[in-house]
Amino acid sequence: MPISYIRENKIMTNRERFVKLMRYETVDALPVFALEPTERYTISNWRGQGLPENKLPEDFLGMGKEMKLPVFFYPFPRFEKKKLFEDDTYIVEVSPMGSTVKRRKDFPAMYYGYIDYPVKSVSDWHEYKKRFTAGDHRYGDDLDDMAEEAAQSENPVSIMLYPFFMRLGLYALGLDYFLTAFYEEPELIHEMFDYWSVFTVETLEPVLKKIKPDVVTLMEDLAFKTGPHISPAIYKEFWIPYQNRVVSLLRKYGVENICLHSAGDFRVLLPIMMDNGIDMIWPLDRNSGMDPVELRKQYGQVLRMAGGIGKFTLLSGKTAIDKELERLTPLIKEGGFFPAPDDIVPPETPFENYAYLIEKCKELRL
Repeated sequence: MPISYIRENKIMTNRERFVKLMRYETVDALPVFALEPTERYTISNWRGQGLPENKLPEDFLGMGKEMKLPVFFYPFPRFEKKKLFEDDTYIVEVSPMGSTVKRRKDFPAMYYGYIDYPVKSVSDWHEYKKRFTAGDHRYGDDLDDMAEEAAQSENPVSIMLYPFFMRLGLYALGLDYFLTAFYEEPELIHEMFDYWSVFTVETLEPVLKKIKPDVVTLMEDLAFKTGPHISPAIYKEFWIPYQNRVVSLLRKYGVENICLHSAGDFRVLLPIMMDNGIDMIWPLDRNSGMDPVELRKQYGQVLRMAGGIGKFTLLSGKTAIDKELERLTPLIKEGGFFPAPDDIVPPETPFENYAYLIEKCKELRL
């Protein structure tokens, strides 16, 4: 058989599919991976519904995964991990970012109450920021080894900027203090965001000199169900000058997909984001009105997307999943989008429904 024929008909890797899809090029199938982690309690439920004991959902269902480069933006030195309270249902402990949080044992990725925060004043911030300095301690591996592994990856290579500005404020100051500080202590927020952007750039650049990630994701939670936590004016004044410093670095090193990760409805902020270099969003919270079909009509192919399969669709079963995928098919065929659950899959979701969604996505051809 001629070599050219083999090359033309070879099966693409999940990484090739992702890159080509986001360039609106032809692919042999959709990249299929979860944009959010699967909760331990959900996996435990699924063990009795067909998921083998020794398998994770993505492995059992033949899904791809992001290769998330081990670039860490957490405090260093780390905060001492302290368990302050525990009963049959809840644990109260110090989080990696230094805040005191209450968590359900069966749903550990979700916080059920923030109790205390490390930054209550400008002087607290000056002390807190000492834990955020660039250096080799920010990388889980030797950068050359990391580069070699990334070059060989069959899955999309990504860097998660976690936390980014919104999450930094939430974890360090708490939501109330953070949101009021934009008006009462704006100099503090400017100082925080300025420092954080420099720290992020200094941490990223050594990696970008050796590795070109397929996507870099700004891990935010800018919104709730009916709108953003901040106004467009606040976003322009406080985000844009410092976020653009990071975006400019990514563009300098040829990063093609700069993604904003947020739940909730942040549509009013989208034009500003897109004017300032954000060209991808996920996971598209359907319960908040983030409909990928409508977003494509409004913004065209400049905006790439992923997600958009709502929890109620998953809970409703196969007919609802088929109907939603049928609705999304023209967008899927256009490119620049792939479907995935729009948040952490609810633990009450039957494994049969989730497995059906994944198989139907794997069967889709463009």
